[in-house]
Amino acid sequence: MALTHVPPVLVDDLIPIILESDDHWWPRDFQRLALISPSWVHPVRKRLYARPSLRSFRACKLFARTLQENPDLLPYLSGVDLRPVADGRNVLDEQEMHSLRVILGLNGLREVTLGGDLAVSAQQFLHVMSNTRTITSLHIDGHSAADLDDDFCRSPINPQFHTLPSLDWDDVVAFRFPFLQNLTLSNVTLSVHPSMMDRPGALESLALNNVEIADGSLLPDLQGAWDRLRSLRVVGKASDEMDENVRAMLEVCEGLEELHYESVEMSSHPSLFDDDEPVPLPGLQRLCLAGFDANPHTLDAIASACPALTHLAVLGRMVRVSPELWRAFLKSGAVPHLQQLVSPAGTMAPPFTYWTLAQTQELRDACRARGVGLAVGSGIACSISD
Repeated sequence: MALTHVPPVLVDDLIPIILESDDHWWPRDFQRLALISPSWVHPVRKRLYARPSLRSFRACKLFARTLQENPDLLPYLSGVDLRPVADGRNVLDEQEMHSLRVILGLNGLREVTLGGDLAVSAQQFLHVMSNTRTITSLHIDGHSAADLDDDFCRSPINPQFHTLPSLDWDDVVAFRFPFLQNLTLSNVTLSVHPSMMDRPGALESLALNNVEIADGSLLPDLQGAWDRLRSLRVVGKASDEMDENVRAMLEVCEGLEELHYESVEMSSHPSLFDDDEPVPLPGLQRLCLAGFDANPHTLDAIASACPALTHLAVLGRMVRVSPELWRAFLKSGAVPHLQQLVSPAGTMAPPFTYWTLAQTQELRDACRARGVGLAVGSGIACSISD
């Protein structure tokens, strides 16, 4: 009796596991996977439409048409990443404008990113959004628009305005996002208008990356209450004005747990912890200082101001702490709860001198003796991981 070969059958329960095994699927991959069998359609749609990323106005137009013709796709949407660029055109056609209104008017979105041409006078696109109470994460990114020539840096809605990426934050904008938890502003000029009334205060995370504050101040006008803020990230050119803004926020953010403050210029600008009286941060657990002038006094001030630190990163080519001083800092137990240290790979003597393998190993041994993980890097990019 001949045996019949039975082809292996893929258990449907394995499909989500297969899709989650790789974070770098391309849309074309999803399209092919959805054609395998009906069992693949729902898991693929769930991944493909969770947070679509659109980089052109044509893509926005096609996506809006797809949603209008297939309303069953709407429940899959949790966010959108819109960074369209008009390719030198100063005016959008009627269909492109309609597609933007459709996408920005979607109900139930939780995460929204506006970039490209939508970061030019970004507040006008925030006003177009009609269902904002569900949004908990907002990112305005002017990177693409900032890279364009001035002739192309125009608002697609108001082409007579010839401007760079910018955002005006006022009462109208603030009250449109009453449950906003995460706000990220990148490569934009920010104008903060004085508040005429108490603004909602639900922010838990604020990130400012290359943001120029043209008018107003972060405190108190950007947000009504800061007691819920847990993470603050500021990256940009070091200046006394930015220091003042960050210092003022640290004084009121009593629940802050993570601070990342990075200067992108290699200068001798001191850090906030080199003040005569640094702001005490008793609840801070994760701290990254990068690009600032740091010395042994800086470490002592950090230990005094942040007794609960578990993760510490001090990076850049202006760090004037030798391996011997790092070892002494660790052995002193000044930061008793420290679990991870990220240090530069050298010391500004001057000049900046890289450590030898023996010096690095001695520091690694000192960390191991205290139960502290060590990561050594030469740049100013700061990454603190568990």
